[in-house]
Amino acid sequence: MRILIAEDESSLLTVIMKKLKEVGYSVDGCSDGQEAIDLVDIYEYDLIIVDIMMPKANGLQVISHTRKKSIQTPILCLTAKVSIEDR
Repeated sequence: MRILIAEDESSLLTVIMKKLKEVGYSVDGCSDGQEAIDLVDIYEYDLIIVDIMMPKANGLQVISHTRKKSIQTPILCLTAKVSIEDR
């Protein structure tokens, strides 16, 4: 299973990637939304984990781009936002 993780907080990205690799997943990581978009255009993923608030392109833009390309890969969103409006 190949997973893409897009997370701009480097320590969190490192921990998530390390743990997933330890249990046998193939993991690509990036720290901004534009890089995530570029990787989605190149590779096929079984799961995408995306932070909502990232530089260059936010997580919602990454999701929108992915769906516009008719890629139906499951996407898990990470966010520090807590308000009801943000949900």
